[in-house]
Amino acid sequence: MRNGMVLLLACLLNVFPALAQSPAVQQILDAVNTDSLVWRAQRLTGQVAVDVGSGPQTILSRNSFQPGNALAEAWLQQAFTRMGYAPTVQAFSGNGANVLAEKPGLLHPERKVIICAHYDAMPGGTTAPGADDDGSGVCAVLEAARVMAGQEFENTVVFALWDKEEQGMLGSAYYASAAAGNDEQITAVVNMDAIGYDGNGDGLLRIHTRAVGNSIAIKDSMVLVNTTYGLNLPIAVNNPGETYSDHASFWSEGYGAILLIEDFDNDPNPHYHSPTDKLQYMDTAYWTNLTRLAIGTTAALAIPAGPVDIHEMKAQPVFELWPNPAHGSVEIRIGGEGAMADGLVLTDATGRMVREWSLPLAAQRLPLEGISPGTYLVRATGVQNAVQRLVVMP
Repeated sequence: MRNGMVLLLACLLNVFPALAQSPAVQQILDAVNTDSLVWRAQRLTGQVAVDVGSGPQTILSRNSFQPGNALAEAWLQQAFTRMGYAPTVQAFSGNGANVLAEKPGLLHPERKVIICAHYDAMPGGTTAPGADDDGSGVCAVLEAARVMAGQEFENTVVFALWDKEEQGMLGSAYYASAAAGNDEQITAVVNMDAIGYDGNGDGLLRIHTRAVGNSIAIKDSMVLVNTTYGLNLPIAVNNPGETYSDHASFWSEGYGAILLIEDFDNDPNPHYHSPTDKLQYMDTAYWTNLTRLAIGTTAALAIPAGPVDIHEMKAQPVFELWPNPAHGSVEIRIGGEGAMADGLVLTDATGRMVREWSLPLAAQRLPLEGISPGTYLVRATGVQNAVQRLVVMP
């Protein structure tokens, strides 16, 4: 069992890294991209169809009792896979499934820093886009995984997406209970739940904390990141914080955790838990700012080890193909700074051009009819280093 000395050590470990500015953390913050957040939210909330290997499908509702929840789970796994992670699914409570990806720490792999959100949504009908609650947090976790992929850390980073939060925080409670039972060292939890709505435009955000574990120190680290890296966002602290989201599952086990949330106290989203919780009502600049704050705090607490590969961070996701291997057609994504592609060129293993296309393509899909099975390279012309390997199946 954890004792007071371990918790004190965790407290010290998690407040001091944020005191001094780190070039690696700054570069990670600079790589956070609004377009990347929106691109993923469009798919998670049903605006754009996804393809998890069975053709285009739309995530109409992520309610735990609707088929879109399982579709979202599969799509989230593939999102992590696209970024080079090996995601796992933690099944619980019948059809519950947490989606997890880890970046092992180089010096202290046993110490875990968790950045998390819940992917299930309300209401209970067949339409539950859940853009703000909590698509905003989910896409921020995915963005964290993207921009932190090229950096190594001393501590392990866990990118966690919980299921069944709306049914009583069941997914996070299952994870936290199992971690406590195994005496796992969770040194910080940064939970995001609804970080995209700012109806009155004041930019105010809230951090919920309590005197549990090193939760106060984690809050202090987030406040320091806000000033040290020039984000300078207006912050209100709720202490003792509310227990209505997944951070409370970790408090119940004695772990340090905080909740980052929009000003739910005084400026709540009027579309909360309704079929109109859509991307169009979110403030993307505000959402990006809160995402940067959460990611910067996570990176500082994980402690960067060695130089960041900023080229790798900026290259993702300039050019993506999915599914891969593919048959019939493949979805393409070209985005990010400087990504003004004018065409696509397909070459075989010998370097011979097999086919070329002009952009834009209908429905952002690359047709593969008539192309023999094999391994090819697809290059986006006009974009530096935008090359992807593609396997065409029979």
